[in-house]
Amino acid sequence: MRVTRPKLLGIDYAAKAAPVLEEWRRLAKVGTGDEKRLAKAKLKSLTTFEARAWTNPLTAGDAVAKDRWPGDLVRDYGADIPNLFRFELAERWRGYYALIGEPGGARIWVLYLWDHRTYSKQSGYSKK
Repeated sequence: MRVTRPKLLGIDYAAKAAPVLEEWRRLAKVGTGDEKRLAKAKLKSLTTFEARAWTNPLTAGDAVAKDRWPGDLVRDYGADIPNLFRFELAERWRGYYALIGEPGGARIWVLYLWDHRTYSKQSGYSKK
């Protein structure tokens, strides 16, 4: 069975992801040499993710099994999240997004941008 690709209406950054993105943008401009380089690498990989999402939001990331959803997801965003996808970023960072249906198509909400340690802990891969 073939799944029809939804019309993507936009990509937005939710409450927990937006401050991380802003910090990367800030560091890319005014950080030290290493901070600039790392921030620019993460921003570039985020741009790559967004380009893939505009092409096909269903394949821009990997679907996450319900038992691997972050422990804080319901607390942070409520119990109405219909699906969850993850994507990889530079420097071992990870992102989570949900594809939310709206009249005329769907919108991607990037819910989290996490370093690898936080990602592993929240996803149940690490017990620390």
